Amino acid sequence: MAKTIEQKKKNKTSEPIQSFKLGKVPVTILGTAHISQKSIDEVQRIIREEKPDTICVELCNSRMRSVKDSEHWKKLDIFKVFKERKMYLLLSSLILSAFQKKLGKGSIRPGDEMRMAITEGERTKARIVPIDREVSTTLKRAWWNIGFFNRMFLLSALLTSLFVKEDISEEKIEEMKSEDVLKDLFSQLPKRYESIKNVIIDERDSYLAQKIRESAREGKKVFAVVGAGHLQGIMNHIHEEKDISQLDHIPQKTALDRWKGLLIPGIFLALIFTVFYFGGRQQGQEFVLRWILVKGGLAALGAIIALAHPISVVLAFLAAPVGNFNPVVKPGWVAALSESWLRKPLVEDFEKIAQDSEHWKGYWKNNVIRIFMVFMLPQIGSSIGTFIVTADLFRVLKGFL
Repeated sequence: MAKTIEQKKKNKTSEPIQSFKLGKVPVTILGTAHISQKSIDEVQRIIREEKPDTICVELCNSRMRSVKDSEHWKKLDIFKVFKERKMYLLLSSLILSAFQKKLGKGSIRPGDEMRMAITEGERTKARIVPIDREVSTTLKRAWWNIGFFNRMFLLSALLTSLFVKEDISEEKIEEMKSEDVLKDLFSQLPKRYESIKNVIIDERDSYLAQKIRESAREGKKVFAVVGAGHLQGIMNHIHEEKDISQLDHIPQKTALDRWKGLLIPGIFLALIFTVFYFGGRQQGQEFVLRWILVKGGLAALGAIIALAHPISVVLAFLAAPVGNFNPVVKPGWVAALSESWLRKPLVEDFEKIAQDSEHWKGYWKNNVIRIFMVFMLPQIGSSIGTFIVTADLFRVLKGFL
């Protein structure tokens, strides 16, 4: 049975660290802040002094490829991202990455302590093991655990983080290594977000712990680098074997979800046919024209505000009136798909998201940010149009009663 050793307090460092044994295999887990020079230095020191043969990093396979490949943005096809409807996953990843870059100091990049672990591990020929769950799985599980309005609230909170410009002191960065920082953060959120905490923090604590256990079966000395907010959670699970296969499961739409997607279009069609039935052909056609002009016009206005290509503006206008009846055709999605094809972002656009998002001008200057504006603003315009024409529809129906 694994025997825990009390947390070491080394003279050389104040970094949060846990050392213990899993069976006969010594394991060291270092808690880091992802933008701390001290964390980077400590990763290097431990690997050079203790020479572990297995190094675990809090990265999934896809993020590990991105960390190792400094030019990964050159290979990203943003048109394909929108075509496969993965825009929310990319947007969330870009926002979090940009926010961390703003917190970074000077030449420190988010995840540099992971890069150090990989570099030093490769130098010593250690086995490098990515132990985190795929970020797309985590985001999808979190996304499906909350309702539509909570999704919009969280997305707006993420977008708001792009406006943060203040420098973070070294003392504040060191506070980020406290084992309770993330727990305290989520404890302040309303109870309705408890499911998000479970997915993003608790599930991953269990997942990381099990992956470290599995790595210890194949290694002789294991060193793991994780965010300090996960350290205590990992220790709560590390001595218990768990089946984590369910944590990789992505929720699928149920039959009820699919029927709900047909219910609202059915109601709208029934109401419009009611106008034709009671008001006659002319009044019905007039209402349909208003529907097209109001929804299409507001969606096109959103695209214009985002400085979309004229073709994208036209497509937003055409897609908006259809969007209520066809869940596949949404004005924001169609316009952004067009924009990502007509104006492909440059590598420097991805690299300068954090910098360009600090001022309004940069939102239109940066092609990546602007494509997401082309995605969101026509959608918002079309939604406003839906409320307007729905109110108009009920006024017309009221006249028949």
